[in-house]
Amino acid sequence: MPAYLLPFRQRHLVLGIVCLFVFGLGRNAYGQSGSLGSVVGTVIDAQTRQPLGFATVFLAQTTYGTNTAENGTFKLTALPPGSHELVVSFLGYETLSHKFTLQAGAKLSFRLELTPKANALREVVVRPDTNWRYNYSVFLKNFIGQTANAAQTHITNPEVLYFHFDAQERILTAEASKPLIIENKALGYRIHFVLEAFEVRFANGQTFHAGYPRFEEMKPRSQMQRKRWQKARVQAYQGSLMHFTRALYQRRLEEEGFNVRRLQRLPNPHRPPEQEIQAGLKRAREQRQGLTVIKIDAAGKEDSLAYWMRMSRLAKIVAYLHKDPIPYHQLITQDSANNALRLQFKDHLNVVYTKEKEELGYVNRLTFGPRRAPSFQTSILSLLQPYTFIEANGMILNPYSHIVEEYWGWEKLAEMLPFDYSLPQE
Repeated sequence: MPAYLLPFRQRHLVLGIVCLFVFGLGRNAYGQSGSLGSVVGTVIDAQTRQPLGFATVFLAQTTYGTNTAENGTFKLTALPPGSHELVVSFLGYETLSHKFTLQAGAKLSFRLELTPKANALREVVVRPDTNWRYNYSVFLKNFIGQTANAAQTHITNPEVLYFHFDAQERILTAEASKPLIIENKALGYRIHFVLEAFEVRFANGQTFHAGYPRFEEMKPRSQMQRKRWQKARVQAYQGSLMHFTRALYQRRLEEEGFNVRRLQRLPNPHRPPEQEIQAGLKRAREQRQGLTVIKIDAAGKEDSLAYWMRMSRLAKIVAYLHKDPIPYHQLITQDSANNALRLQFKDHLNVVYTKEKEELGYVNRLTFGPRRAPSFQTSILSLLQPYTFIEANGMILNPYSHIVEEYWGWEKLAEMLPFDYSLPQE
């Protein structure tokens, strides 16, 4: 199959492994008001068996949430059928998550036991962190993002964050003593985020964060602000991973503006093996003795310091982009075991969204990169497992099954929408 050879930028191999998205709402869940279900339950202390009042209970990455009453009871109503993850958070206790499937019109009851954190009763010694401000700026860049929406997104309780930097491994990690409260004034959401993990690896540019976000609609000050939020949400949705997955589920990629091609990454055929390059550099340096020495062997191959330096700068990996669209049967199949839609493909997916250009912040993100005009948004999706499952709401069920790069990797929490978001009716 014909393919185009593309330069492969090693520095952007993994821009982000974003694992915020635990199980979401089920397929075909929306617009079915007659088949909505509910969940009731009680939250108790696993050791004392006493009820825990005012604990937070919610469905991850949705606007469905509540607090327990003084007797530990809670009720979530008007829930669409499908796969969900119920999350319970309470200060001083381990966060509990429970995956379940809600049938149409069903009412489920749970008894949820929270375990006190091991260090909850220990004396905590807080040492001054002289690098806190710098670490926080790195956290914001890799958690909130650097988009135009990120400039209007703020953490209202940053003091709950603690950082640790491993100088030897060059890894920054973060943890939060309480859920982060994040106000996205660009999209009109207040997000309560239970941070489970955060990590930046400076050696290779990889980022990872995991947790449970709960969305809360902010109250607009005017009808004009409501319209601005509505427009901004549509823009955040268009071209997003959620939009792509929903379009793929419905087999409407081209209609929705997505151009999807197979991307292969292979060793650069023009770059000698690393061992040969290092041996050539060593040999050339030993022979140079302050002079430029160029040797040509019997096969006409150059042997000089300049040559081996040039070879060492060649990319180790090159990308081959196939020009033909990928048929749907090579992307998704119906899984006979659980009647779910399975996402499975070869190599990587190069995804171009043709209905929206890149933000200038993305174009100019590299300090020493070449200047260019914004182009169509291009992202790369790769699987870390042989396959994963998707649902109609845009959810990739296993958050650890895939990674995103390029534009999707650059967009962070400031672009996130709840999985019960739907486009406004025209």
